[in-house]
Amino acid sequence: MNFVKTRKVGNSITVTLPKDLGITTGQEFLIEKGKNDVIMLVPKISNPFNGNDNLTMTDDFEGVILLEHE
Repeated sequence: MNFVKTRKVGNSITVTLPKDLGITTGQEFLIEKGKNDVIMLVPKISNPFNGNDNLTMTDDFEGVILLEHE
């Protein structure tokens, strides 16, 4: 378990993250403060609606035959 200590940089408080976490320079995070003052850093994901991803819907029930009483 790693422990880190906050420090003041300008008007901000910073925390240095250990290199072994594999976080790259410039990586973006959503930061949330939760119950009991738990601080969560959630990696920013790409917007699936930006046009770069294939969002084609498929028919999962194609070829399924329904019974008469359904």
